[in-house]
Amino acid sequence: MKTYDNQNRLIGEITTIFTQDGKVITTNAVYNASSGQPIAQNISIRDSRGKVTTQNTICGKLLP
Repeated sequence: MKTYDNQNRLIGEITTIFTQDGKVITTNAVYNASSGQPIAQNISIRDSRGKVTTQNTICGKLLP
C-alpha cells in the first residue's frame, strides 16, 4: 500500500509478503516527498515459530 501527501507525492509504502514456509515479511519505507528518494526502510521477518527479526536501513532501500 502506498501513501501520498496532499500534492500526490509518494511519502510511504508498506508491503506484506507471506511465504510458503510460513514466514511473514513486512517492509515499511518512508520517502522524501520533494525528491522521491527513500529516507528509511524497516524490514521485519516473522518465522513460523513466531520469532521476529528486524533490519533498519537509513538513506536507502534494500527490498522493493
